[in-house]
Amino acid sequence: MEKIYEDLSSIEAKINKLNDFISLSLKRDKISNELKRLLQQANKVSSLMSHGHKVMQKELNDVQADCDDAMKRMRDHQTEMMDFIIEEKKRQLQKDPVTDIRKLKSHRLNVRKGKPLRDSDVDGATNSDIKLLGSSLLRLQLNQGTPKIRISDYKESPLIKRRLNNAAIKFSDFDVNITKQQFQSIPKYMLGRETFTDINNFLEDVIIKCFNEKYELLPRPRNVVLRNINDLELWKTYNDQETLVSGGYKFITSVDIARKLEKSILDRKTLNRITILRHVGILQEYRVKQLICYIWVAHSRFNTDV
Repeated sequence: MEKIYEDLSSIEAKINKLNDFISLSLKRDKISNELKRLLQQANKVSSLMSHGHKVMQKELNDVQADCDDAMKRMRDHQTEMMDFIIEEKKRQLQKDPVTDIRKLKSHRLNVRKGKPLRDSDVDGATNSDIKLLGSSLLRLQLNQGTPKIRISDYKESPLIKRRLNNAAIKFSDFDVNITKQQFQSIPKYMLGRETFTDINNFLEDVIIKCFNEKYELLPRPRNVVLRNINDLELWKTYNDQETLVSGGYKFITSVDIARKLEKSILDRKTLNRITILRHVGILQEYRVKQLICYIWVAHSRFNTDV
């Protein structure tokens, strides 16, 4: 008897499954159409989101590029304004020589103390005072961080004759950073796990500092460099290397970078970062006399036939 009940229960379960299958089969066309419609809508939403992301990324890149360009032009204009002020004061001095000693003393005192100058302070300044004013403006550039100094201006300034304490000169010749657009153009196999911040920090803290330190020391007179034995050795090395690359190109060597990183040789990570900087057009490698030179090409085109 129990066997009969079990068989009846099994048959009833199978009948219920058949009923469910028949019910679903009858609704199959309607469900299939609904699923197709949902799939089409999902694909459309995905396409719109992808397009929106590309547009937003392009806008961000454009804003970043415009911001970088505006900052660079602002620094250039500040430098030009300072040059114009100094030249204008020189022209005024040629027409109006010194007549008031008290103005001259006040002028010298204010410049040395770093106080703002009034027009009356400069009216009676001599050429030597203008040089003092120029060097003071350059020192203000160093202390305030902007604008940076051109190498050509630095060579003509009194700063090359004395060592600045706790201040490294920054040259506008090397005023470059990597934009988001440039970073996104770097191939994934080359980039690895490097981030946008990692590459820009390496550029600013290692490469640009190497260039700034070299071209701060290189133009100095020998009698100034003699005060520091370490500076003297570097000064000799830099001057000996000047003939390696012709055409007036600014360059550093792999030895300079290793010295900055306090390493005997460059490791794979550093070499890969340098490769990235070469890819975005900031550096170019040039081998000469078993020495690897890295030439600054961010603002120019380097001719490999030098």
